[in-house]
Amino acid sequence: MRAARGLGVLLGAALGFAPAPLAAEPVPAEASSTVIKKKDGLRFNVPPDWPVEERNGAVGPIPIEEYLGRKFSSLESRLRVLEQQISSFELRLRVLEEEGKRSSRSGGGLRSGEQ
Repeated sequence: MRAARGLGVLLGAALGFAPAPLAAEPVPAEASSTVIKKKDGLRFNVPPDWPVEERNGAVGPIPIEEYLGRKFSSLESRLRVLEQQISSFELRLRVLEEEGKRSSRSGGGLRSGEQ
């Protein structure tokens, strides 16, 4: 039996598989991106922003489709804000470029060698 296990480990190592750990290693709490939420005596291990509600007499996290819909809606609104900021920056850049062209045509501004 030991020889068969040893052969299996060697074969697995040759094929690039790591041997399975004998005991599961505990995951540090900091590495986890979930929290335990309690409702009506039940515990749920969910992301911090995932609501737990009672619906039709059953308590649990909201359906994944609804959760992802909320996440995408939030991202969409953030994207709209960023697009507006970019448009504003592009407009400011155009104005500054025009001012720079006008000042270079009129001879204003410092030239190299002038103080």
